[in-house]
Amino acid sequence: MKKKINPAVYIIAATVMILLLFGWKLPVIIKIESLDLPKGCETIYPVRVQISDVYWLHIKGEKVIKCSLGYEAAKKYIETYNTPSELKNIRIQPYGGMSDIAIYDAEFDEEFLQKPDQDCYIRISYFRKIRTNG
Repeated sequence: MKKKINPAVYIIAATVMILLLFGWKLPVIIKIESLDLPKGCETIYPVRVQISDVYWLHIKGEKVIKCSLGYEAAKKYIETYNTPSELKNIRIQPYGGMSDIAIYDAEFDEEFLQKPDQDCYIRISYFRKIRTNG
């Protein structure tokens, strides 16, 4: 007679697999999404997270928002209303600015290049080198 496997075992196994495959992204997503942003900011591109080994092993995450205050005022607000620990590994940059580690690249964003209010688009990025033994 075959023993029936409890459905909870399947749920636990599926949860473990999901955490192993995607769990490393969650802290970065939470860190970016939990920042205190100025009122009225809208998400243009949601958080994306990647691990890369170009130059060195690192994890990066990025989100693009549009804020009517403009880049300078929005950056000042974010730096004022978030603690240094909340801002650790976070960079606030204009979306149209150059970045060699960008996930979302304004240079190839045709829709953005036609916008008259380009100074209102802001890149919030997370960047951290991953320590390796070697």
